Amino acid sequence: MVDDVFNKEIEYLKKKYGNFVSTRHAAPPEYPEINAPRLGRRESEPHSLGIMRIYDILTTNFPNDRAMMDLHHYFFVKGDKVDVQFDLSYFINFKLSYTLSSFNSSKFDNKVPSLAINILSKSTYLKDLGYTKDLCHELKIPVYIIFSTHDFSISMYKPPFLRVHLLVDDKYNEITINGELFDDDHNLIENNIVKTSPLLPFNIGLLKLSTYHESGTSNYTLALLEPKTNKLYKTRSELAEERAEQERLRAEQEKERADKLEKIVKDYKKRLNL
Repeated sequence: MVDDVFNKEIEYLKKKYGNFVSTRHAAPPEYPEINAPRLGRRESEPHSLGIMRIYDILTTNFPNDRAMMDLHHYFFVKGDKVDVQFDLSYFINFKLSYTLSSFNSSKFDNKVPSLAINILSKSTYLKDLGYTKDLCHELKIPVYIIFSTHDFSISMYKPPFLRVHLLVDDKYNEITINGELFDDDHNLIENNIVKTSPLLPFNIGLLKLSTYHESGTSNYTLALLEPKTNKLYKTRSELAEERAEQERLRAEQEKERADKLEKIVKDYKKRLNL
């Protein structure tokens, strides 16, 4: 069903625009549910906050790599120039000293992302699950991830929902997780970790947040874990808070040691009648 939708869409776009295909163009009239024009993919606060959090974690913890947020990416695929918009893309061992308006692969030796991520929404989930996945496979993007940050009215993809495509021997291995990383007692559920390393320098899973959407359902985000320790990678502000807490504890310990030393001196002087 999904493939049929996008095969028809591609034929429609080719007739209208020639050999340039953009995933931002309107769908054919018979598919009005994906016809709404948007400047970006973001359709809710959980969507936006989810993208920004992942971007923050990547740029903070992997300074030698490049993450791109909400950009159009241009590739040549079988003779067609294709425009695809990822919520987030991540390039290992790739740095630029300048910002971009869009990513044109032909300007960078036809480079493709090491990771592409799309958050599902009501107007994009069909593309994300079908055409975009097939395009990522054709481009041989090592890891393509789609997940839901909140309940966006499509029950089949109600969170917790995470689907990961791992490129192995030129084929995508598809892994779907319908559970979160931690149970109610905050114990790690290792079966809900997707081993994306060594394709990426981290593994992933779904993290349930303490916030709720307006529907009353929980919000979720993508968590990145250190492969050896399963420790969660943190955002810049979380690391700053952690350092501040460590400094506070260190100051308390120093004060405790100083108070003990002062008491010892007072007791010593008292015994000597000083």
